[in-house]
Amino acid sequence: MIDLDPIVRSRFLPEDREIAASEGVTILDAAQANDIPVETVCSGKGSCGTCRVLIRETEPPLPNAHDRRRLSDQQLAHGWRLACQHPVAEDAVYTHPVGVRAVRVVESSGLGRIRLDPDVQKIYVKPADPTLHDQSADWSRIQDELAAVAGDLDPSLEALRRLAAIGEDIGQGITVVIAGNRIVSVEPGDTTERGFGLAFDIGTTTVVGALMNLVTGEEVAVASGLNGQHIYGGDVISRMSVTMRGPEWVGRLTQAVRSTIGDIIERCLDASGVDRHEVYELTFVGNTVMEHLLVGADPSRISYSPFVPTMVDPITATAAEVGLDVLPSASVWVSPNVASYVGGDIVGMMLSANLGRRRGNVLAIDVGTNGEIVLQKGRELFATAAPAGPAFEGAEISQGMRAAPGAIERVRIEDDAIEVDAIDNAEPVGICGSGLVDAVAELVRTGLVTPSGRLLWQEEAEQAVPAHADRIIPDKTGGAIVLYGSADDPDSAIKLHAQDIRQLQLAKGSIRCGVNVLMHHAGLTADDLDEVILAGAFGSYIDPAGAIAIGLVPDVGPEAIRAVGNAAGHGARMCLLSLTARVRAMDLPARVSYVELSAVPDFQDEFALAMGFPAPS
Repeated sequence: MIDLDPIVRSRFLPEDREIAASEGVTILDAAQANDIPVETVCSGKGSCGTCRVLIRETEPPLPNAHDRRRLSDQQLAHGWRLACQHPVAEDAVYTHPVGVRAVRVVESSGLGRIRLDPDVQKIYVKPADPTLHDQSADWSRIQDELAAVAGDLDPSLEALRRLAAIGEDIGQGITVVIAGNRIVSVEPGDTTERGFGLAFDIGTTTVVGALMNLVTGEEVAVASGLNGQHIYGGDVISRMSVTMRGPEWVGRLTQAVRSTIGDIIERCLDASGVDRHEVYELTFVGNTVMEHLLVGADPSRISYSPFVPTMVDPITATAAEVGLDVLPSASVWVSPNVASYVGGDIVGMMLSANLGRRRGNVLAIDVGTNGEIVLQKGRELFATAAPAGPAFEGAEISQGMRAAPGAIERVRIEDDAIEVDAIDNAEPVGICGSGLVDAVAELVRTGLVTPSGRLLWQEEAEQAVPAHADRIIPDKTGGAIVLYGSADDPDSAIKLHAQDIRQLQLAKGSIRCGVNVLMHHAGLTADDLDEVILAGAFGSYIDPAGAIAIGLVPDVGPEAIRAVGNAAGHGARMCLLSLTARVRAMDLPARVSYVELSAVPDFQDEFALAMGFPAPS
């Protein structure tokens, strides 16, 4: 005799259809099996909250953690639950929104093809006019119009205030603005063709923000600025040491980065003519420390063993709560982190570079103040962080500067000359990170710098590289070499000092050590790598041959190295424009095996080896 699963019968509205399903099947699976269009973005993982249903004619099941995370207290009290989280019940009636989310694929701002389905939706409604016989509140009449397409949604106080300001004109039609499961604003008339959001990459050194059109997926404006926290130190360790002085200092660093963000918002709005109340959502990626400070949380415990952050899950808030001058009720979404030193910026990079879904073995490095490394081996993901310091940004270099007009970005040492290229073909006034890598790679190639990182003395150079020996001048740090200008006038020349080479060694040694540890952990060698991705602003400008020459990356050949620009910022934009992408970003951290470098045996030996330069071939 064959045992059959018990059958459960239930009804779905607005279709008014009775369906039969096996006991234990989720509401979502039962609906989809019967061609009832209950919407989902995360394929039933409980991540997106779009498959909400109102349960009637039976006691709603107790809400679980996914319900509580994605639905408001009011929705839970009314009987809303996530269809993917609960089994169908006998005689239950399930009402689901019919869905108004427009989905299309667009080419957007260097992101390639992206599924455009933002978490922000705008719905135009024309509620019935009140009468003496029907004195229903304005909001009640609007909710009646919304119920069939959007379900039971909570209005923000900002939305209610704006509704009151519209007053009697609501009968002429209004647009309801929804972010997630919450109504953030209402606007008079039909404004469904206008909607904007901001995506931010909060770097330790630089903050970049992009104003995006949520209707078309186009970039409207972009701006960047030096992170206002720089006055408290050039790296996250320095800034965490400041926060240890007390809550007042946490507040100072929080206000510093928010001030930078506010300035970028102003510049984007001024350049585009977009009103600040048309900004309905903001997404943020950053390293774990930067995300803590954005929301005003003390990150200092990350700085000492066992390196514990307060949170790694995604954070949701409002613009008012984060102190940002846009629509006060605008939704703020902060990316999840992988671990204490592998943050949301790397989640953004993994999303943008499609790691975990690419073919082959891929090494990805976000080259910056806090160097973060991800290794994809087949479908496995491994990650670590290496505190590189600000050398790659041109900081802590004697004549270093950011990549701006006049910064030396390329260096070539010929038989009888040293040639340099400066940004915008301007008169050289300093050297940026890509120029630093180029210069050291050339000095190693020609033998002016030894594999151990020592700059030759002038007397040694006269024997080994006589054509350039007169460019080496003594100083208290171990000497310097003139890259631009005359050695006879060293004060006005642009020089690279021995201590600058040491700073580069420390930075690249930290990153290469992290690469070596991950490769060993995954059981891979350089020959197994199919591709090396360099991300970050610096990664866009570095010469692949130079990166190999100084040993920053394994020698896979320049053709296998690809620069992807600000991949973290691209990831923030993807999470703003696509709920599908955001759900994937929320799922990525759980797939990553994190390796803590300080816990690796013989770490110091590995680091010392990684500091050396490959001998020229």
